[in-house]
Amino acid sequence: MSDEIKSNIVQSVIDKKFSRANSEFANLMRDKAYAAIDDFKNAFKYVAIQKAEADTKEAEKKEK
Repeated sequence: MSDEIKSNIVQSVIDKKFSRANSEFANLMRDKAYAAIDDFKNAFKYVAIQKAEADTKEAEKKEK
């Protein structure tokens, strides 16, 4: 699909349909940016540290 979009952009430029080529290029870049952001998010595992767990562990240490 990306190759089809690229060929449409090139053809639009050749036909001097710059507005159309510009919008297609913008859509292509937006899709690539969103894909890169999703890949970046999936590369990391987010771990939420809850303060309540930390407080209970500290309280247990003090009791001992």
